[in-house]
Amino acid sequence: MESYKNYTMDKADLILHPVIGGELILLNYVGFAQESRFQFLRKIEARNGMNDTEILKFINFKQYLSNDVFIINEDSYIKDKVYLMDANHIDDFVGDYFELNASGFFGGDTFFISPLNKALIEFQHNGYVFLHQLPIVLNDYGKSKMLTQSINYI
Repeated sequence: MESYKNYTMDKADLILHPVIGGELILLNYVGFAQESRFQFLRKIEARNGMNDTEILKFINFKQYLSNDVFIINEDSYIKDKVYLMDANHIDDFVGDYFELNASGFFGGDTFFISPLNKALIEFQHNGYVFLHQLPIVLNDYGKSKMLTQSINYI
């Protein structure tokens, strides 16, 4: 029995919109959040020599998140899957991920979103880990960058 639910990106976008303060595209700009809305937690220096389970232990997400957690990783964009699970099942899920998906869980930027805690943990592909307060509130530069990107797509 699976200990998680799958949602498409569109469905997750609808569910998470009020939690993150906008569409999931905001996650691409979370690095431009207002200073008072995030905290640098750590940099995982040796991440390239670590497996997914070891990286997860360094992130120490259970210190900041509880209950149901949405997970968006690199595969979410490719396979159109956003995962929802109880925080207590994430260790097993990450441990089995490679075998079930033929790709690493932390292959790119990864987001753990807790609606209950109004918090987001961001793991950047280069090893930086941040804790964000939700909803995401961009600084002025982030707003202008997002607006510029939106205009370029029209």
